[in-house]
Amino acid sequence: MSVQPVPPAQPALPFLVGFDGSSRSLAAARWAAREARAAGAPLRLLHVGQAWPTVQPISPEFQPVLGASELAAVAVLSSLAEELRAAHQGLTVETATAEGGPGNEIPRAAARANAGLIVLGASGDERHVVPLLGSTALHVAGRSEVPVVLVREPAERAPHGHGVVVGVDPEGDYAAVLDFAYAWAAEHALPLRAVHVGPAGPEPLEAAVAEAGARYPNVPAECVTRPGDAAHVLVDEAATADLLVVGRRHHRPLHGMGPTDHAVAHHAHSPVALIPHG
Repeated sequence: MSVQPVPPAQPALPFLVGFDGSSRSLAAARWAAREARAAGAPLRLLHVGQAWPTVQPISPEFQPVLGASELAAVAVLSSLAEELRAAHQGLTVETATAEGGPGNEIPRAAARANAGLIVLGASGDERHVVPLLGSTALHVAGRSEVPVVLVREPAERAPHGHGVVVGVDPEGDYAAVLDFAYAWAAEHALPLRAVHVGPAGPEPLEAAVAEAGARYPNVPAECVTRPGDAAHVLVDEAATADLLVVGRRHHRPLHGMGPTDHAVAHHAHSPVALIPHG
């Protein structure tokens, strides 16, 4: 009897980090490095700077300064990449720069790299010359075709180990949201807490969670239905969570995010994963 060869496992998709040198983007890069190492995924650090026109020196003594910011960005990215490789043995870290608006260039870079996840700092540093994050992070999260994680915690803060909280509307198309939350919980050996905010009884939520959980039998899960404002409830539920997972519908008008996910992204203390669905 011949033995059929086992097909090789598919390589994990890259994690893309938008980095501008601020403390928030540094926290995002360090968080992403831990997660990429755990997932066996490569990490790509991207800096997006302003595009400048090409100029000719007006005299031999003229020292052009245009492009100096890009050289500085390359040096900082290189230093950070070395730090992350040293901290996470075996992690592949690549660096790249791009010109243009970061809100548009980050999703384009993610598409070119076939990234499976985008990681950004949740808010920018107002002292930075060209802020990359803050409103840009919300712009990217609202339009990305892949999950986006917004990291607000200080760079040195370790994971809580308290679990994954996922906001669920059992009447919506939340399969992708629950699957992401379950997969993340399974990878980190953490429990999952599914939260629905509204007047509905527990049965629809429990049914939706049970269907998704069938693929992750080792993840302990509980369901909670609470009244009140959805954003306030989710932020409260995730106060000590390792990750808060919420859905973001495709093709929303304006900034691309609904009021709940927009408020959660602003106010949650835990990292927030925004999962496109619907």
